[in-house]
Amino acid sequence: MKLYKNLVVPSDRMGLIWTLCTIENACIVEFGPTGTTHYAVEAIGQLNGEALAKIYSTHMSETDITFGSYDRLIDSIREIDINIKPKYIFVLTSSITSIIGSDIHGICSEISHEVNAKIIPIDIGGLKDDYNRGVEKGLELIAKNIVKDNLEKTDTFNIIGSNIDCFNFLSDCEEIKRMMKSIFNKEVNTIFTAYTDIESLENASKANLNIVLREEGLKAAVYMENKFKIPYIYYKPIGFTQTMKWIDMIKEKTNYVINLDNIKEEEKLIKKHMFRVNMKIKLLKNKNIAIFADKDTLLSVKEFMKELNFNVHRAEIIHNCKVDDEGVIVDSGELNILKYLENESLAMLLADGGTLKMKHKSNLDIQISNPNFEEVKVNPYNPFVGFRGTIHFMEKILSIKEF
Repeated sequence: MKLYKNLVVPSDRMGLIWTLCTIENACIVEFGPTGTTHYAVEAIGQLNGEALAKIYSTHMSETDITFGSYDRLIDSIREIDINIKPKYIFVLTSSITSIIGSDIHGICSEISHEVNAKIIPIDIGGLKDDYNRGVEKGLELIAKNIVKDNLEKTDTFNIIGSNIDCFNFLSDCEEIKRMMKSIFNKEVNTIFTAYTDIESLENASKANLNIVLREEGLKAAVYMENKFKIPYIYYKPIGFTQTMKWIDMIKEKTNYVINLDNIKEEEKLIKKHMFRVNMKIKLLKNKNIAIFADKDTLLSVKEFMKELNFNVHRAEIIHNCKVDDEGVIVDSGELNILKYLENESLAMLLADGGTLKMKHKSNLDIQISNPNFEEVKVNPYNPFVGFRGTIHFMEKILSIKEF
């Protein structure tokens, strides 16, 4: 068991709520105390996100827990169906109802014939996995329960994995859209799930390509490929080389025509400043850097920094997952990170907000992952991914000052 002083890794329940809460016209009902639902909703603000869905709690009394009463849940579903008239109602268990073994699937099945909305029960109480598994579950459920089979196809693409738990989700999503328009002249169809609405998700099968930015979106993409024949690519492109690889992956999967002139303009701008960046790094006495982040951000940033000839002294994923890279540590715990930072001097620390608050010695700090405590992200044009993300990191590197 790991010890925590600052902030524990959010649970799968939190990840699920964060994934669903940005869907406009969606209704979420949590079968549990109001306090747990309130905590999850309050955390949305720290993620620089906005809750577009309607989120409700049934609340619970000691009697409900002792005698296993479902009356509050049944009444809540009926009331929402009558007054709000949503197409879908997501019904979630809380930690307490998961512990006592509440059968929400049975209850939702029993009441489904009484309401017009489609009820989607989700038995995930936050006691088993980290938040990334909740995100994965949410994306897969949307693909299976909301996306409809559309005969009409459009020459568009979907983005899967742009969620508010990703630190720079807003800017990264805008950069993907900008590059797809500039390079392939394609428009986005649906974003899973920040920010979108029920109708857009229903029409997601109209697209002819799914762009997956994180591992948690793979199950949804695979399902949509099998069900709707939509091919997908999975890659988070950070740095020039990765962005060019990402473009090649899209070219291999589609018949999209590439605008080579626009690519050359992007390349020209990057190469204009790359000599200065290379000289800056070459002259640094200390080239050691450490990276602490979510899986996909970490792996892409690590590859980019190695390409720039930084020495990636430590790379650690801050949630539980599987990874093939032997040079990557998986969630060693807060105390181990504290000890490492106390003993090392770094040229650069790229990390989450919690790690950056720990006592450390580095010449440059860059927040690249959540949790977030201080950063306010309202500018949608300051990405980590793509060509402009490359420029963003180059600017940061050029500002390193050794002490």
